[in-house]
Amino acid sequence: MPPSRKVVEPVLAAGCPVYLGDDALDALEAWCAGLGPAQRFFILGDERTMRHCLPELLGRVPALREADTLSIPAGEQSKSLAVCQGIWEHLARQAAERSAVLVCLGGGVVTDVGGFVASAYKRGIRVVHVPTSLMGMVDAAIGGKNGVDLMGIKNMVGTVRPPEAVYVHVPFLRTLGKRELLNGVAEMLKHGAIGDADHFNAVCEAPLHDLQALAPLIARSAAIKCEIVDGDPNEQGQRRLLNFGHTIGHALEALSFEGARRVVSHGEAVAAGMVCAAWLSWRMDRLSREELDLLTNVILERFPAYHLEGSDHHRLLALMANDKKNTEGRFRFTLLQRIGEGVIDQEVHAAQVIDALEHYRLLVRDEPHHHS
Repeated sequence: MPPSRKVVEPVLAAGCPVYLGDDALDALEAWCAGLGPAQRFFILGDERTMRHCLPELLGRVPALREADTLSIPAGEQSKSLAVCQGIWEHLARQAAERSAVLVCLGGGVVTDVGGFVASAYKRGIRVVHVPTSLMGMVDAAIGGKNGVDLMGIKNMVGTVRPPEAVYVHVPFLRTLGKRELLNGVAEMLKHGAIGDADHFNAVCEAPLHDLQALAPLIARSAAIKCEIVDGDPNEQGQRRLLNFGHTIGHALEALSFEGARRVVSHGEAVAAGMVCAAWLSWRMDRLSREELDLLTNVILERFPAYHLEGSDHHRLLALMANDKKNTEGRFRFTLLQRIGEGVIDQEVHAAQVIDALEHYRLLVRDEPHHHS
C-alpha cells in the first residue's frame, strides 16, 4: 500500500480550486487518477518547460505518463491565433473528444494560450494549470482569463473561463533566472500595494534566491488574487483592483515589441506602470509623498529602467486607447489611497497620463541602460 497522502485544502478563485504547498502535485495525481484509466490527457508546454519541468511532473503524477505532449515556442510571440490554430489542428488530428483534459505546464503565455484553446475547442474541454513561473503561480494561472494578442495589442481576443483547478508546485521555480523571478515579484508587489501593506513590506524584504522564504509569500499573493477574483469573477467592480500598473504597463509592453527596441517583460512593464500610477495617485491627492517615494524606490532598485523618449508618449496613448478597461476616450485607472488600499475606476485624462510618463522618463533618464 502506498503511504496515505494528506489532503490539501485548496483556496477558491471564482469556484476554481487553487492548490498550494508541498502536496499540490499529489492532489493533481489524485484528480487525474480519479478520472479513470481511459481518460485522455494532453500536456501543453513550451520548449523550456518540456525540458526542465515535464520530467518532474511525470515523476510526481504517474497518471499523466501516457499523455500526448505539445510544445509551443517560449515567449509572448506564441500568444497568437496562428499558434492556437496549430494546437486545435493537433487535437483534431488526435481525435481529442470533449472529455479530453488539457494540462498547461508553463508560465503565463502557456496558461493564457492553453486556457483559450481549451475554451474554444469543441466549445470547451477541461483544462488544468500547472504554473512553472512565479508570474504564473501568483497571477496569470489564477482567475480564468485566457487570451491571445492581436495587432500588437495584449489579450485582444480571449475568453473568461476558469480552469478545473490550479496546482502550484514551488520547486519548479528552480528553473528560473533572476529576470523571470522578478517578473513575478512585480505582481506580488502589486497585490500588496492594492490589498495588504504587510505583504508589500514582506515582498520588499524577501530573498529571491530562497524558495523556502518565498513559498509563504507566493501562497499569500495567490490568496489575495483568489479573494479578489472570487468576489468579482466577471470584473464588474473590485477585480479591477488587479489592473494597478497595467494600463500604462500593457502599453509599454506593446511599445517594446515595435521597431528595434529592447523587449521588456510583463513584470518590468507593470513595474514602470506602477511608478506612473503611484505618481498619479499622489498628484490626485490620494497617496502620501512618503508612500510614493517608498514604492518608487522599491521598484527602481529592483527593476531595469525603461528608457522612453518624449516622442513615445503619444504612441503610448494610442496603445492605451485600445485597452479594454477604457471607455469613451477617457482612461480609467486603478490608483492607490495608500499602500495596502487600491481604488478603482479613477478617471485620468490624456494630459495627466503624459505628465506621469514624463515623470517616469525624467526619473530614470540618468539610470544606466542595463538589464539583468
